[in-house]
Amino acid sequence: MKLRNQDKIVVNNEQENGDDETTTNGDNSSTAHMHLKDEDKEKGNFKHFNISKKTIKKLKDRNISILFPVQAESYKHIYEQKDCLVQAYTGTGKTLGFAIPVVEILQNDTSVKLVRGRAPRALVLAPTRELTKQISDDFQSIVSDLSVVTIYGGKKYEDQENSIRNGCDILVATPGRLKDIVEKKRL
Repeated sequence: MKLRNQDKIVVNNEQENGDDETTTNGDNSSTAHMHLKDEDKEKGNFKHFNISKKTIKKLKDRNISILFPVQAESYKHIYEQKDCLVQAYTGTGKTLGFAIPVVEILQNDTSVKLVRGRAPRALVLAPTRELTKQISDDFQSIVSDLSVVTIYGGKKYEDQENSIRNGCDILVATPGRLKDIVEKKRL
């Protein structure tokens, strides 16, 4: 995805974990609780964001009924494809903060045919295998008609190359494995 606007913003959510609202990881297990003010809950209401009914249903299936502050503050910037630097505590929803708008951008792009062998339209790099899996799980939990492929060391090259060859929309990778696959001209 090519960024059209190079404005940079910083969303800084310094709210520590509390006990009122819950964030979850891709396997639906609870990871953190946060105190949210009524105004934060209203700002995070789905009606304020360009989010499809399909994605809202997927979020509700994960017991997510609003966007958390870090997600609400960054959504528009990411959806408009502006550079966005987000700084927030662990468990405040940063991964879904970028995953939701990326999924919406890709799902709304009707110019791309979802055919076998298509090139990835979004690339997410993560430094570790564990984080790569978590990010991929979060994407998988909210996509409807998109393919997410995850590549990292410790898995067979052949399986990962086949997944890429089948075509994907979102590629989540560790830098080392991505470099290997690019050097082998498999991507």
